[in-house]
Amino acid sequence: MVGRPGASFEEADVVENYPYRPPYPGSLFEKLIEIAPRLTSLLDIGCGPGKVSRPLASRFETATAVDPSRQMIALGKSLEDGDRANIRWIEGFAEDFPLGEERFDLTVAAASIHWMDHERLFPRLGAHASPGHVFAAISGDTPFEPPWEADWHGFLGKWVPALTDQPFDPGRKAEEWESYTRHLEIEGREYFLSAPFEQSIEDFIRCQHSRDTFAPSKLGADNAVFDAELAEMLRPYAAGGRLTFIVRSKLVWGAIKIRSQQVR
Repeated sequence: MVGRPGASFEEADVVENYPYRPPYPGSLFEKLIEIAPRLTSLLDIGCGPGKVSRPLASRFETATAVDPSRQMIALGKSLEDGDRANIRWIEGFAEDFPLGEERFDLTVAAASIHWMDHERLFPRLGAHASPGHVFAAISGDTPFEPPWEADWHGFLGKWVPALTDQPFDPGRKAEEWESYTRHLEIEGREYFLSAPFEQSIEDFIRCQHSRDTFAPSKLGADNAVFDAELAEMLRPYAAGGRLTFIVRSKLVWGAIKIRSQQVR
């Protein structure tokens, strides 16, 4: 488990902290409905606890939610709408879970596409695409331009290299994350802003431990030091121990290229 990218999402500590992540903006879900060619079949790959499939299940006839972490799926089933009869939860990797003869109208990868093998993934998705199929990738569930942004970048500039042996470079990370787009005929890119979201400092810190870089298993003996430093950094920006911020999420969508031809 240790050697596989993203394996931390199978760890109990990471899964337990995942519900502290802010939700995606409601307008993003409306856009997903708008770009879907039909509302018959949704595929949510790297679904985690179903941050996309659970809210959208009421709008589609069927929703298939796939994730390699059994613990994430168990969490998703326990959350709101996770027990809907039209959601099929599957433990597996997007590149090789059983597909049978299924065809999908909309495939969504939310904060997960960078963990996947694109060379294997996209031909497989294209072969199981309904006419007009749309692939959509979502990124961004962190505070957007909060008052503490400069201090936060300084904090990350210390901790990210210490834990990853890589410099903190958000621009390079964003560029690498979008490498999947060469498999698409891009039809749109759009940003969505949330309503103000309020969270205690303690819950904000818990949220960080839901992220691979800051998984408790990776911090190890430094976990308490990390928490104390982050709390001290955030305290001047909190009112009554609570932070308020907005989230900006990015949606990229398009048709999958198959042998240089788009699925249309």
